[in-house]
Amino acid sequence: MSGNGEGVRAVPHAPRGVRGSVRVPPSKSLTQRALVVAALAGQGSTVRSPLDAEDPRLLFAALQRAGFRLDWEGGAIVARGRDRVESGEFFLGNNGTGARFLLAQLAALPGRWVLDGSERLRERPLAPLAVALAQLGARIEPVRGPALALPLAVAGGPLAGGEVALDASSSSQFVSALLLLGAVLPAGLVVRLPAPPPSRPYLELTAEVLKHFGAHVAEGASGTVFAVRGGGLAAAEITVEGDWSAAAFPLAAAAVAGGEVEVAGVRRASHQGDAAVLGILERAGCRAGASADGVVLTGPATGPVTADLRDTPDLFPALAVVVAVAGGRLDGLQGLAAKESDRLTVMARHLATLGFGVECGEGWFAAPGGRPRPLGPPAPLDPVADHRIAMALAVAGCVVPGVTVFDSGCVAKSWPGFWRAWETLAAEGV
Repeated sequence: MSGNGEGVRAVPHAPRGVRGSVRVPPSKSLTQRALVVAALAGQGSTVRSPLDAEDPRLLFAALQRAGFRLDWEGGAIVARGRDRVESGEFFLGNNGTGARFLLAQLAALPGRWVLDGSERLRERPLAPLAVALAQLGARIEPVRGPALALPLAVAGGPLAGGEVALDASSSSQFVSALLLLGAVLPAGLVVRLPAPPPSRPYLELTAEVLKHFGAHVAEGASGTVFAVRGGGLAAAEITVEGDWSAAAFPLAAAAVAGGEVEVAGVRRASHQGDAAVLGILERAGCRAGASADGVVLTGPATGPVTADLRDTPDLFPALAVVVAVAGGRLDGLQGLAAKESDRLTVMARHLATLGFGVECGEGWFAAPGGRPRPLGPPAPLDPVADHRIAMALAVAGCVVPGVTVFDSGCVAKSWPGFWRAWETLAAEGV
């Protein structure tokens, strides 16, 4: 449970489809990257329209505790430099992105630091990043036990930069964390990987943000070498666009229940990898188009959904529901066990509970499609404190009556106003 105070929530049912317009929140991925880079660039840097949700707030508070002078003023985060701080303890909840980005920065900040998070975050991969930082001279040790896992004690100090070898097979965020650090190291940084990393579009986002603040990222032809020019960042302003990861859920609702949904605040020509959801649903028979403020999708899906999600794993929970209804297969899911929950296992279990014929194995998920077998009113489903699982169960509720969700407030991690927006879509379809 996320401990946010919200209990069981009845999910709106939409037997006549969904209809209406929903504005998705700003991108969580872009907000956290821009927040770190703006803090490093210092005075004169501003992040406009940041996502005001649990994860960015945790990272914002941690950066402040590390001495960065940051103000969250209405719809903008303003950087004002950094004060010298000699020690600090940081709690990042279940914010994996924030913990990885912060660890890299703490390694280069003189002082003694302790980084920790929730029980789930303690289980998520972090050791490869710590090993890479140690190659630069960082001193990072576990607080308990031999494993390089949270909580970690960091004796921060100046790092010159140079070259590191990194195993990024479990997360491209390790590469992003090193690139964000390398931009402020005197010699920059070259990161060498044994194989191309998963979730490659997120590295493009990192490079885009760094470029905006005057840094340059280069990628080798093999996709296994990434280099960032060091020497510091230039002050700049950046505006965060809408979140395609969030947009996947109302779009999936139209795909499973029918109707027409406008998602405002996103653009199809986005560097966010999850913008691929629109093409995936088009290939399954939905009709997509542009609107004055975003995109429009008309459903339902009329054919099977097939996609490899190795580069876009956050699309899985929403698309799993579409596959359960329309049929198809999703591949490239090996990294889902290390997310906020073991998403492949959890979604397969919940969809089976709702009566869908679904199957899954190592890195894949499939279903023949069709409406679920009536099993009577389902018992409340637990999203195991995972915001994307809770939102995917809302999609399932469009076609399964009586769905209820425990701990529905866990959506605050990325979309605090989700349920209010969702009820509007379902109501307008009646």
